[in-house]
Amino acid sequence: MSRYARKLTKDDKIYDLVDIVEEEDTKRVLSVDALDDEITGIVSNVAERVAREMFPSIAEKVIREEIDKLKESPIE
Repeated sequence: MSRYARKLTKDDKIYDLVDIVEEEDTKRVLSVDALDDEITGIVSNVAERVAREMFPSIAEKVIREEIDKLKESPIE
């Protein structure tokens, strides 16, 4: 069991997703195409943010390793 798991008590409420969705204001209903566009936009933004955060450090590490390899190899 995960260290973050906890046991339910008699006061805990369990919700079905259907209950939550029905409670929300349903004025804005997206078509399938609009939903696909929305998902694509969100995924693109997340991927770009991850790339901007991760790639520089990865590139730096790879470049440093290659420089170290070149320093260690004898000049032919």
